Amino acid sequence: MIKAADLEKEYFLVLIPGEELVETASQVQKIVSEHYNLYPDQIYPQLHITIDRIDKNKVTEAKEILAQKIKEFDKIEIEVDRFSCIKFSDQHQLVLEVNETESLQNFSKAVHQTLINNGISTIENYEEWMFHITIISNIFAENPIPMDELTEICLFMEGMSRPLAAAANKIEIWRPTLDPVEKIIASFDLA
Repeated sequence: MIKAADLEKEYFLVLIPGEELVETASQVQKIVSEHYNLYPDQIYPQLHITIDRIDKNKVTEAKEILAQKIKEFDKIEIEVDRFSCIKFSDQHQLVLEVNETESLQNFSKAVHQTLINNGISTIENYEEWMFHITIISNIFAENPIPMDELTEICLFMEGMSRPLAAAANKIEIWRPTLDPVEKIIASFDLA
């Protein structure tokens, strides 16, 4: 089982999907967020796919590895097809399941293996990693959704189909914050 992130010690390696995928997913996020006033300042969590977590003390090495790895790969295809309800840190989250396309699988495994080999990745059992895009969660919410209502929303949406596809635009290293300026440590454009 993958351990929960240690926000004091880890940064996140994320893929940013193309606009056509983000637009549709963000509509659901915005409707629920506004209904519950989750983010009063209207700064929503940016939709992304976390592909790894890294030791925050090794961010310089991680940047160098990413700069090299992106040269080895062409387009990284992102496909989603349905909403799913996952339980994480004792709370449900509404996510879009991300299909493991060949390009996503090859890229993420190559990056992870290089990060592991250099003592940078903090994920020990990567074969259990589940790619997803979190749509609704109480993490970072100023006004969290009551647990029973979040579970109800999540279970209601579970399995609803919404096939979408887009290439990943960027790969970034993030701090665990909503602040759009503070969050991004490094950003690399993808083909």
